[in-house]
Amino acid sequence: MTEEQLQLLRAARLSGQDENDPEVMAARAAAASEAKVLAYLEEERQTDLAMQQGLNDVDPPPDLEAALLTAMRAARGHAEPPANLREDMLHAVQLPAAPGTVVQHDFSRRKWIGWSLAAAASIAAGGFWWWRENHAFSLRRLSEQLAAITKKGVTLSLMSMEKDAVVNWLRDNQAPRADVLPEKLDALGRKGCHLYQIEGHPVGLECLLLPGMRELHLFCTPARGLTDPPADGRAAEVRTFADRTLATWTHGGQTMLMFCNERVEEIRALLG
Repeated sequence: MTEEQLQLLRAARLSGQDENDPEVMAARAAAASEAKVLAYLEEERQTDLAMQQGLNDVDPPPDLEAALLTAMRAARGHAEPPANLREDMLHAVQLPAAPGTVVQHDFSRRKWIGWSLAAAASIAAGGFWWWRENHAFSLRRLSEQLAAITKKGVTLSLMSMEKDAVVNWLRDNQAPRADVLPEKLDALGRKGCHLYQIEGHPVGLECLLLPGMRELHLFCTPARGLTDPPADGRAAEVRTFADRTLATWTHGGQTMLMFCNERVEEIRALLG
């Protein structure tokens, strides 16, 4: 199955409302023979169910809206939240009228929507970094997932041989990218770029070209999202992984994983 199909299944609503959608049905069929994918989706579903119940059983504090708006302004500088955010949140969240008010804990779609709005605002304010840091995963696990992506064929949202166009697209889409690359590597031409989400972690992709249109797939993700990133500033480690050549290194808080079909010695020389 494709990465897009996996993300579609992850986004399907717990109520089952999406199961008759043709794209969801096709994704379910594609996942039917992949035991690891099914196990992962079921584990995530149980987590989502527990979160839904937990949110349903807790009433948001009376000062939640003000705290979120303050955090958004601090995180986004002078940017203002949408003009109708206050009204939407007040309409969605059922706040207690006064201390001691009895609140029913039956599932409320309005309460769920309210908490969803609060979660969205928290993400905009940088709260999602907390989630990533507390749900970090290993370099090997990320390497395995990226190896599978490159084996099936990477996605390129932008196809361009111009370095500036690629860099601008990654920046405009808030995709991770190293500020500094090894000189010989950075001098190569580009083919395009993309932004992946791997288990909630953003991973930017630059497709670089060696002579003869040989592709190098350079992935980049924040080092703090990994349990064991390479030490910042240390020379790249180049080795064989999943029948391909993999180079890993960290610079400026960003961890790079580069996959290709070239010889280990050639990549070491390129990064040296």
